[in-house]
Order: sequence, then C-alpha cells, then structure tokens
Amino acid sequence: MSYLGQAPGLGEAERFIFTASGSETSVTADDNGVLINYTVGQGSVYLNGVKLVMGTDFTATNGSTIAGLSALTASDVVEVIALSTFSPADTVPATGGTFTGNVVMSGNLTVNGTTTTIDTTNLIVEDKNIEMASVDSPTDSTADGGGITLKGTTDKTILWENDTDSWNFNQNIETSTTTKVKQKGAFMQSSTHQALTLGY
Repeated sequence: MSYLGQAPGLGEAERFIFTASGSETSVTADDNGVLINYTVGQGSVYLNGVKLVMGTDFTATNGSTIAGLSALTASDVVEVIALSTFSPADTVPATGGTFTGNVVMSGNLTVNGTTTTIDTTNLIVEDKNIEMASVDSPTDSTADGGGITLKGTTDKTILWENDTDSWNFNQNIETSTTTKVKQKGAFMQSSTHQALTLGY
C-alpha cells in the first residue's frame, strides 16, 4: 500500500490566516503575528476560499513569504497551508558538525581520513599497548621513520631507522641517581663508572 503521509523530512501542516487591510501584495505573518514558515514547493494558498496557482497567482520561494499577489482588497482573507521543514533537535548532520557535550561510544569507532586531531589537555588510554604503522602488510620499511615527535622550539623525537635497525633519540637520555639503563637484563655501566673509564 502506498504511503499517504507527507514526504520524509517534512513537518506538520500549519495553517496561517491573514486578513488584508488593502493593497498588500505579499504576506509574511498571520493575523496573530505568527511568521509564515513553509518548505518551498510544499504549500497551498487560498484567497477568499479559492485556491491560487503557484507561479501564476503567487510565488513562494524563500520559505517565509507569500509574494506576487495581486493587490489585495480590504477584508480579503489569505489562507496559507504550509509544511514546515522538520529538524530534530540535538542532532549532527552527516556532512559534519560539533558535539558540545560528552560523547560515549559503546562500540568500536573507525576513523577514515588523513589527519586525526585530538585537542585535549590530557590523553588517557586504558590499553597497555599502542600500535603504530599498522598497515595491511607491515614491514621494517613501512616502519622506517615512525615514532614519537614532541613539539618544542625544536622537535624532540624517538624514531625507528630501518637502515641501522635501531631507535634513534635526537635528545639526551637521563636517568635518576637510583636507576640504571639495562641491556638484556644486565645493568649497563653507571655514569660514575663510565666517567672513570672515559677519563672524565
């Protein structure tokens, strides 16, 4: 069975009654001052009970004005039956928008794009492992140049270099006086011992 209601996305029909004082050629509000609101192409206009022809007897092109009427006579009654545009509250269009409150995703979130920008003070991640360069067929070549860049006056980086098969730090690494750098479970030379060995 065919659908008999208004087209999807259109609101309820509204009825506006305007009584002319004489010489008007357009109508923007009813007798109570309620502004006319319609979807272009979705409305009917009657003058003293006679339906007018859109494009011939009147124009309705901007959603808020019935124009192009022949000059009305005092006490003429213009009736507008209009379908307003239906816009649900608290929605974001598919073309993009902004949420001003908190948003919780109970499922997975996939972002397809070139750049993902996170503009927050703190980034909190519950997962213990972060994967980078997770392409369809990862290799050391696809990982080359990957790492972490901390922005400063100059970039502070930890980057993987495939040619040397190593991580490259472009800044010094400093430990506290109670910690040491380990290599395969064994302590490397302390700073004191290294200084003595190098003759500092």
